[in-house]
Amino acid sequence: MAEYSKSENDRFAARYSAMADGELLKLATQAWALSDAAWDALEDELDDRGLEVPEAEALPAMEVAERRNLVLLRRFRDIPEALLAKGKLDASGIDCFLADDNMVRMDWFISNLLGGVKLLVDPEQFTDASRLLNEPALIEMDEEGIDD
Repeated sequence: MAEYSKSENDRFAARYSAMADGELLKLATQAWALSDAAWDALEDELDDRGLEVPEAEALPAMEVAERRNLVLLRRFRDIPEALLAKGKLDASGIDCFLADDNMVRMDWFISNLLGGVKLLVDPEQFTDASRLLNEPALIEMDEEGIDD
């Protein structure tokens, strides 16, 4: 057995001695998740109980997120403007994402250094998104029956 601190060995040994056989066997199938000290203590406990070490499970496969080719639609110095533009696009069904918004939230002063908060869209939706954001804002509403 490798040399580990006595308290570390005692801690693992105490934990494993309190576990049921099934729990120990399940833990042994996931050896890749244990430190060397934990594995040594688990092997000792399995030996003391006369249990055979089961065949280990394969290392779980890592899922890699799909990489998307997004394009920059606009830059904003301030978060509220970026959120308004994102909200307008979201409401119109256009997928969009903000980049560097969390950095600017933590320290607004670095917005210029980062190039502002960036609004990103799929290239296929760029034209529609740009047209929506270029529409003039509604300033005044006329309603029948409402006096000035």
